[in-house]
Amino acid sequence: MGKFFVPSTSHTPADRLRESLDKIERMMPNLRGTGAQVLKLAHMFDQAAEALAELEEAGMDVRAERVRFESAQRQLRRRRDQFLAEAGAELEKERAAVRPHRDHWWWFLDEERAQQRMRQLRKGLIGGLIGLALLAVAWLAYNRFLAPSPQVRKAFQHSTTGETLVGEGDLRAAMAEFEAATALTPDDPDLWIWQGVLHSALGEPDKAETAFETARVLSESELDFLLSRSLTYLRTGNLDAASTDVEQAIRENPDAARAYYIRASVFTEQGDFAAAIEDLERTADLARAAGNVQLEASARMQRAMVMQMFMAQPPPSPEGEIEPDESTE
Repeated sequence: MGKFFVPSTSHTPADRLRESLDKIERMMPNLRGTGAQVLKLAHMFDQAAEALAELEEAGMDVRAERVRFESAQRQLRRRRDQFLAEAGAELEKERAAVRPHRDHWWWFLDEERAQQRMRQLRKGLIGGLIGLALLAVAWLAYNRFLAPSPQVRKAFQHSTTGETLVGEGDLRAAMAEFEAATALTPDDPDLWIWQGVLHSALGEPDKAETAFETARVLSESELDFLLSRSLTYLRTGNLDAASTDVEQAIRENPDAARAYYIRASVFTEQGDFAAAIEDLERTADLARAAGNVQLEASARMQRAMVMQMFMAQPPPSPEGEIEPDESTE
C-alpha cells in the first residue's frame, strides 16, 4: 500500500467516495509545505476513483460526485509542479510500492512533466532545423530574384499553406497547394519533393517516383536532393524514409556537415539522444572547418537542447522489476 496510504474510515462505497472527495478538497489548496505527506493525496484519488467506478457499475446516480472528482483532477493538473516539488524523490518510491495502474495518472505526474519538456525541446530542435532550411531558401530566393515577382510570392503562399495542411493531416488538400505552387514555379525542386513525399504517403508510388526524378534533375546535386527529401520526410514524420536518405547522403559525402545535422534530428525523434549529440558535435566540427559559422552555431545550440532532453529522460526501471499484470487490475 505504501507508507503514505490513508485507510478509509467509511464502510460503504458511497461514504468512502464522499470521504475521499472531502479530504481531497480540503488538502488541494494547501499543498505548500506538506512535503512528502502530499502523497496522501494520490492515495485519496485512488480511493475516490475506485469507489466511483464501483458505484457507477452498480447503476447509482453519482453525477454530482463525478463532477467533484473531475474538478479535483483539473486542480491537481494545475498544481502539478507544486505537487512534484513537495513529493520529491518519495513519489518514485511510493509508486514502486503501490504499483498503480496507468489509468491513475496522478502517480505519474513526474513522467508526464518530463515527457512534456521533451516534446517542447523536440519542437524547438525541429523548429531550429526548419528555420535553418527556410533561411537557406530565403537566401537563395534573394540571390535569384532580388525582388521576388508576384508569381514567386504566390507560389510561396501556396507552399506555406500546404505545409500547414500537412501538419493538420489533410494530405489531399496539401497536395493541391503544392501542385498550385509548382505550376507557378516549376523549377523549384523542393516543391517537387513535397509532391513526391505526399504521393508516397497517399499510396501513389508511381506519381511519387515521377516527382522525385523531376526534383533530382532540378537539384544542384544529388546531395542537395537527398538532404532536402530527408528533411521533408522528417517534417512529415516518416522517420524511416528520412533516415534512409540521410544515411545515403553521409555514405556518399562523409564530410557534409548538413547531413549530420539532419541525421541528429532523426536520432532525436527516435529518442537516441546520445547519437544525436555525437552527430551535432561532428556537425559543429565540420562546419567550423568549412567556415560555415551559422551552421556551427546552430549545431552547438541544438546540442545544448538535446543534452537537456537527454538529462530529462526518466530513469530506467530497475533490472528485473516485474511489471504489473494489467489483467488483474
